[in-house]
Amino acid sequence: MTTFNVDDFDLPDFPGPGPYRVRVYARGRDQGQDLLMVEDDPVEEHLILVWPAPPASETVHKLTDADGAMIRAS
Repeated sequence: MTTFNVDDFDLPDFPGPGPYRVRVYARGRDQGQDLLMVEDDPVEEHLILVWPAPPASETVHKLTDADGAMIRAS
């Protein structure tokens, strides 16, 4: 796993190579896109879950942000 500012996060110990499932949650994406500079707490938050699992088809649970809709449409 690669991240920016690795020292800011406790990264999990993965069991090694193989297939993994990833679930990503985000909130505040549209508000974060509207701000050029954030002086207080960030408005965009993310939760990323990763676990070993056999390969499977993509499952999309919810797509409601306008920022993501623009990216998906391009």
